[in-house]
Amino acid sequence: MKKRSRILVLDNSRNTENLLTFAIQWADLINASIKVIRVIDEKTIRNATMAVDAIGTIAQMIKNDFIKEAREQINTLSERYRVNDSINIEVIVGNTREEITRTIDKSEADFLILTSNLKGTLGSIASEVIGYSKNNCIVLPTEVHYLKWDRILLATDCSEKAESATEMAMEIAERFKGRLFILSVVTSNEEVQIHAPALLDKMADERKELVEEIVNKARKRGVYAEGIVREGIISNILVDLNKTIHPDVTIMGSESRTGLSRIFMGSVVGSIINKVNHPILVIKKPFAFKNDSGKRQD
Repeated sequence: MKKRSRILVLDNSRNTENLLTFAIQWADLINASIKVIRVIDEKTIRNATMAVDAIGTIAQMIKNDFIKEAREQINTLSERYRVNDSINIEVIVGNTREEITRTIDKSEADFLILTSNLKGTLGSIASEVIGYSKNNCIVLPTEVHYLKWDRILLATDCSEKAESATEMAMEIAERFKGRLFILSVVTSNEEVQIHAPALLDKMADERKELVEEIVNKARKRGVYAEGIVREGIISNILVDLNKTIHPDVTIMGSESRTGLSRIFMGSVVGSIINKVNHPILVIKKPFAFKNDSGKRQD
């Protein structure tokens, strides 16, 4: 019997309700448990204690008050949505980046859910988390909490390592009865564009054939599918398509185990997440939806 999926929500206090609302909906789809972790940066505690010259017992009381307030906020929301008995809450004080990394490593989560403004001491660390993690990730814009994906944009390089993301995109389109747009971007440097334009044309033609194969496969499954092949920088093109096809979610992913590949994926997501108004789903390993009987389809 397959173990239940696990969702780890990386809470940042300003978007707790949106994160929790989305996580509850996603957990219902994949039959998953939810753990919410909030890291209170140690500098926040230090500044609070220094402001009143607190040391010793008083400083510890201030720290405990921060932890209690955070836990109560999450508990109140979980009670509102009647999931307080099924959500695990952990509040930690420490270096945000280090504590999140440590939690990811030991969590064995199938999914991380976070927002683009997850911040560490020096600013946003969302792209770092995505790049570091081997988990599937869903990154939410600050105001998004719904799960209604009618227009699905898949960004793929059509490689074998991207096959899981492609398969999951088709399954998501089936489940939501949505329209699937398959984007593949041909990248090249200026030297190739100037000295070998024929090579660039050949690369584009080959990519069009691969995208067409995916389109045909999706259509055979009853999914509306449309292929898009562009030349340029993938992050710029994703932002442009956000304005024209208005996707409800962008899906990208690779099963590559190299750190460099994960870092690149995190960099792409980090460069677009504040410029689009929909979630980004980064698929790094296959997952299963539950069927109508409530069991996972493995």
